[in-house]
Amino acid sequence: MSPLAPERIAELKGLLSGKMIPFREEADLSVHCSFKIGGVCPILVEPDSSEQILEALDFFSKLDMPWKILGGGTNLLISDHPDDLVVLRLGGIFKEYEDLGGGRFRIGAATNTTPVFRQISQKGYTGAEFLSTIPGWTGGAVIQNAGCYGGEFFDLIEEVEFLRDGKILKSKPERIAHGYRYTEFLERKDSIILTIEIRLEPGDLNEIENSLKEKRDKRNSSQPKNKKSAGSMFKNPKIYENGAEIKAWQLIDRAGLRGKTIGGAQISPEHCNFIVNTGSAKASEVDALVRIVREKVDKECGIRLDREVEYFGTVP
Repeated sequence: MSPLAPERIAELKGLLSGKMIPFREEADLSVHCSFKIGGVCPILVEPDSSEQILEALDFFSKLDMPWKILGGGTNLLISDHPDDLVVLRLGGIFKEYEDLGGGRFRIGAATNTTPVFRQISQKGYTGAEFLSTIPGWTGGAVIQNAGCYGGEFFDLIEEVEFLRDGKILKSKPERIAHGYRYTEFLERKDSIILTIEIRLEPGDLNEIENSLKEKRDKRNSSQPKNKKSAGSMFKNPKIYENGAEIKAWQLIDRAGLRGKTIGGAQISPEHCNFIVNTGSAKASEVDALVRIVREKVDKECGIRLDREVEYFGTVP
């Protein structure tokens, strides 16, 4: 796609300013993702409320401007040249959560999962400890049905509030298609998660604290330390060998790709289902490694791995 025309950007700025919708020009997107990879987008719009989201989307439609929503950026590879779209990033009320009583919580899509779910767990409620180890924003974790250590987000959700086709909708989890690291929101890119409601059971605070520590220690021991990455690059293929599940990292290791490097991107020697940015990696270099992994694992093991990390914009 072609870069957005300056006159259209100027017109959008005027419309946003008229409605007092916050925005930033020439925004470096690399600072908004854990990979620390990504180029500069012409305009980053940061609405504070549902009303501002609807107004902004109306402006994008009138000006025929493509757009994408950006969350916490922890499971994302951002394009080196995101100059062909407008980026939407939620702020304001979406960064808050509310204790509704009785183990029920309403959580904004722009809240950070790690501190929020640690705080909720430390109130004496159990079942969400695993989410305290998953970085990023709640909205993105919902979209991917994030999970680990035997838990998935949709195990806890009672209701999802989201925007689709210009309408604010609420839906129970059983009415939303979802599964392992999947929800229908991955395909319906026009949907924006706004808030969720969850319900947890009361638990013993000492046991909860032990569970939080156990999961935090396990996470820290199993991932590359102090490295810039987007988490696990590939989904586990859900196949078994001698009764044991084969993990994506094992297949990548068998293919002899541990430590493989292209430019500033490297398949981590510590955990080879992670691609790490060694300092100056580009999205195109990460994508080149992804292609090599998929082709070589397919050739050596007869298994085609699926990406878990989402691409944002045109990659490479």
